[in-house]
Amino acid sequence: MLAGRNCAFDLDEALSIADGDRALLRELVDVFRSSYPGELASIQDAIRTGDAEALRVASHQLKGALGALAAGPARETALQLEQIGRVADLSGAAAVYAEMERQVRALDAALSAWG
Repeated sequence: MLAGRNCAFDLDEALSIADGDRALLRELVDVFRSSYPGELASIQDAIRTGDAEALRVASHQLKGALGALAAGPARETALQLEQIGRVADLSGAAAVYAEMERQVRALDAALSAWG
């Protein structure tokens, strides 16, 4: 089951965001799946180098893509990383990143199952 509050993404909501257009949703999925490894790498690099602004920007970009796919849990974690970057206290960023990576990988698997 792909839809629901406890899953990686809500298919019904994602289709609503795409105005019911499955082809458009497929394009959004393809773009996400090709771009998220680089976005995760950018977030990880920002944490490793202590670059709060880069963390904020990279997390914000990923948050937008996750929102377009109705990936609520991962989007909320990306928001946490964005806020960590905004306040420039990266002390807890590595743990939040680990959760983000787990959630994004789960989303990728759910998206693969969808189509």
